[in-house]
Amino acid sequence: MDIEQAVVEKLKILSPEKQQEVLDFVEFLEQKDSSSQKAKAEAAFDEWAVNLAKEKGFAHLTEEDVSQIVRDLRGQH
Repeated sequence: MDIEQAVVEKLKILSPEKQQEVLDFVEFLEQKDSSSQKAKAEAAFDEWAVNLAKEKGFAHLTEEDVSQIVRDLRGQH
């Protein structure tokens, strides 16, 4: 019997209230895993952006510098 089957069998003997608790816990684990994956993806993007800035020679620019460049390009001096 694999884990999924074992969980289903155990779940069947629980009361509906306990089944709901199990579902809530599984959804919590799912959300936690999703949050962890999102954080990893954001960290990877940040690393990529920093490396790109270094590669292109604009790592020295501040956020205000970038904002000003964007405003200038949009014609919003």
